[in-house]
Amino acid sequence: MRHTMKTLRTALQSTLLASLLAGGLAPAARAQAAAPASPGSGFVDPARPVVSAPPETGVVWRAPAVDTLATLRQRGQLRVCVVPVEPMVMHDAKGDFVGFSIDLSRKLAQDLGVDVDFVPSSWGHVIGDLASRQCDLIASGLWMTVQRALVVNFTAPTVHDGVYLVASQAKAPGKTSLADFDQPGMAVAVYAGTQQEALARKLLPRARLIVTTDDPLQLVLQGQTEAALAPTLSPQTLLQAAPGQLYLPRTAPLASTPAAMAVRKGDPDFLHLLNTWITLQRDSGWLDERVLFWSNSAQWPK
Repeated sequence: MRHTMKTLRTALQSTLLASLLAGGLAPAARAQAAAPASPGSGFVDPARPVVSAPPETGVVWRAPAVDTLATLRQRGQLRVCVVPVEPMVMHDAKGDFVGFSIDLSRKLAQDLGVDVDFVPSSWGHVIGDLASRQCDLIASGLWMTVQRALVVNFTAPTVHDGVYLVASQAKAPGKTSLADFDQPGMAVAVYAGTQQEALARKLLPRARLIVTTDDPLQLVLQGQTEAALAPTLSPQTLLQAAPGQLYLPRTAPLASTPAAMAVRKGDPDFLHLLNTWITLQRDSGWLDERVLFWSNSAQWPK
């Protein structure tokens, strides 16, 4: 008897479930399927023509990348390409490297638990030296530009240089305003492809811009231009490098331009590590303290 009642209950439950599916859920499902899809609803519009994307024929595959961090740790040494430029990379009286970028490199190597080796280079060769694996990164206050970013990866900015108008004492003495230099007869040198070039075109539209891939200040010192836009942490250093030949028409910077470390493309892990390290140094106050120190030439080691 007990077995018979259990069998009856099972049969009734099966009948009830079938009735619900046929009478309740099924119409709801049919209504849902029949509901027209509204634009943006996430459902496919049957009236919309199917557009097939053309097959990609020029796919470029990235070559296997070197693990830079693992390599330098195995080597026990961080190799840093540097270019002499005050106050980023200089030599003291003993011939040792000093400067803002030198401090960054030494602290980075210390935190990674390795030694540091500085690889001297020049502005015309430093990116090629990085690409040919002469070093693991560039640390010389390298200005961030789109053209450079096509061939290297920049870290987050390590510093923002002030962009100053620097003029020739011989060719443009005694001038104190931008309007004095925004004249057809005035030639102003700027580094090609940088923020300084865009800034000069905006602030000095009437002046004759001389765009160069060399040091713009050299054109001023050679008498080829009346002025130049120059980024620097320490504008007084620029004047001290050429006593009596240069001056600042305005003591305040016109703008600022970011400078950063640079690494080879293809190793995002190393780039992420450097960005994390830079963030930590900035948040701790160490990075700002170094910027303040190297902005005052009176404090520099002799």
